[in-house]
Amino acid sequence: MTGKILCIGAAHLDRRARAIAAVVTGSSNPVRLSTGWGGVARNVAETLVRLGAPVGLVSRVGADAEADRLIEALAALGIDTALIARVPGAATASYTALLDPAGELVVGLADMAIYDGMDAAFFAPLRPGLAGHAAWFVDANLPADGLAALLAEKPAGTLVAADAVSVAKAPRLAEVLPRIDLLFCNVAEAAALAGPGPGVEAMARNLLARGPGAVILTQGARGALCADADGMAQLPAAPACLRDVTGAGDSLVAATLLARLGGLRLAAALARGLATAALTVASEHAVRPDLSPTLVAGALAPGAA
Repeated sequence: MTGKILCIGAAHLDRRARAIAAVVTGSSNPVRLSTGWGGVARNVAETLVRLGAPVGLVSRVGADAEADRLIEALAALGIDTALIARVPGAATASYTALLDPAGELVVGLADMAIYDGMDAAFFAPLRPGLAGHAAWFVDANLPADGLAALLAEKPAGTLVAADAVSVAKAPRLAEVLPRIDLLFCNVAEAAALAGPGPGVEAMARNLLARGPGAVILTQGARGALCADADGMAQLPAAPACLRDVTGAGDSLVAATLLARLGGLRLAAALARGLATAALTVASEHAVRPDLSPTLVAGALAPGAA
C-alpha cells in the first residue's frame, strides 16, 4: 500500500451505560457509565493506526471542550487532524449506548445533527486535501448530498470503502453505490438499501447489481458473507469471549480494508476483519488499546490467509 487512508465521517463523544441487571423498560435501571471517543470514521481510523497504517480524518466538530479533547486524543494516536472542521456555536456530536449485562446493545441514542453540515458546500474547499490517498473510508453519517458531492470526483487510483451505519442512514448510499469499491452493511441495512431477499446470498446479489465492486454483509454471531465478481463466501465468526459489542463492526471494516489494500483476496481480507472484531468484543473498549498486527495474526483461524 502506498499513501494514506482518509476516514471521512463521524467523530464524537461516546458514552456507554452497562446495565447491572436485566434492563426493565419504563423504569430506572442501575448502570455503570463510561465515556470515551467514538464515531464510525474515528473508530476505523484508530483501528487502522493501531494496525500500522497512516491515517487522516475528515469530520465536523463543535467549538467546545469536547472537541479540544477529541482532537488532542486523535493527534496523540498519530492521526492527521488537519481536515477536521470546527463549527463556532455548535456542540460536538455524542452517542450514548445502553448495554445489557452481557454487553449487547439495547438502545443507542445519537445526537449527531452537526454531521448534516458535511454537505456539498463543506467538501468544496477541502477538495485539494482529499486527493493522493490510497483509500477513502466513508460512513453514512454524512448527508446524501455530501456523499454525492464527495464521490462525484473520486480520484483515480483511490479505493472507496463505505459503511451503511444504520437502517435509517443506509439509504443515503443508494445513489452512490456504483462509486463504492467495498461496501459494508449488516442484513437489516442491506434490506434498506436493496430490498429484502430470501437469504443473505440473494441480498448480496441484489446489492452487487446496484453497482458496488464488492459487498461485506455482516451477520453478528453468524459471521459474514463477502461477494464480488469472483463469487461469494460465507465465513463464520471468530471465537470470542463477549464483553462489549461496541466498535466490533468498525474494527472489522478497518482490518478488512487494510488487508484488501495489502493485496489479499476478499475472503482472506474478511477473515482478518472477523478476527479483529472478535478481539474487539473481548475488550471493554470501542477500539482495543493493545490491538496490533501480531495480535490479529494470532487470532486468525488455522488456515486463514
